[in-house]
Amino acid sequence: MVVRITALALAAAGALVAPAAPAHAAVKPVCLAAVNHPCAWQRTTSAGVAGGGLIDADDPARPTVLRVEVRIQRAWGSPWETVVAVTEVQSGSIRLSTPAVTTPYRTITCATGGPADDLASQTTTCTF
Repeated sequence: MVVRITALALAAAGALVAPAAPAHAAVKPVCLAAVNHPCAWQRTTSAGVAGGGLIDADDPARPTVLRVEVRIQRAWGSPWETVVAVTEVQSGSIRLSTPAVTTPYRTITCATGGPADDLASQTTTCTF
C-alpha cells in the first residue's frame, strides 16, 4: 500500500511540473553510457513528433545496426503501429532521427540496435 501511495505522489508531482515546459521545446537525449545498448527519445515540434536514437559501438570496426521507429496506438490496449522508421548499418556508433509525423494518437519511439552480425545481441529501448 505504501508503494502505491508513493507512486501516486510521484506521478502527481510529475504532472504538476510537466506543463511548465512548452510542448515544442527541443528535448536533449539523456542516454546512459551502455555500450551496444541503444537509447531512444522523441521530441515534439511544430512539424509533429520526431524520434531519435543513439548507439555507441564497443568496436568501431564492427558493423552496427540502429533502427528508430515512431509508433502510434489508435486506442488504449490496441497494438502499436509503426508510422515512420529509419535504419542504418555502419561501422562504429550511430545517431539517427526520423522525419516528424503529425498524429492525434499516442506515440512512442523505439530504438533497436547492436552488432549487425549478431541478432541475439540486439536490444530495443522505447520511450514515450
